[in-house]
Amino acid sequence: MDAYANFARTRPWPVAIASSLTELFAPDLMKRRLAGFEKSYSWIDPRGLDYFRRRVTQAQRDSNEALAITLEYCNTPELQREAVRALEFKCDVLWSILDAIHHAYRKC
Repeated sequence: MDAYANFARTRPWPVAIASSLTELFAPDLMKRRLAGFEKSYSWIDPRGLDYFRRRVTQAQRDSNEALAITLEYCNTPELQREAVRALEFKCDVLWSILDAIHHAYRKC
C-alpha cells in the first residue's frame, strides 16, 4: 500500500483521483463478499462487517464523484492517458494484494 500512497501523492491530483475508479465495481463486489462472509464466517461479530456494509453505498458515491472529476479535469490526451495508466496501476496493486493473500493461505 505504500506504493499506492506514494503514487497518489506524486501524481497530478485528477490522475490520482482517476486511480480510484476501481471503486466503480466495488458495490456489487462488496455485496457478494458480505454474503460470503456472513455465510462462511458466522463466528464474526456482525459489527465487524459494518465497514464493509457502509462501503456498499459509500463506494457508489465515491466512484460517481471520482468519475465526474476525472471526466472534467483529465481533459487533454496526455492527462487521459495518465488517468488510464493510473487505473491500471491501481488494478495491479489490488492484484498484488490478492496474490499475496492467496500465496499466504493456499497451504491452509
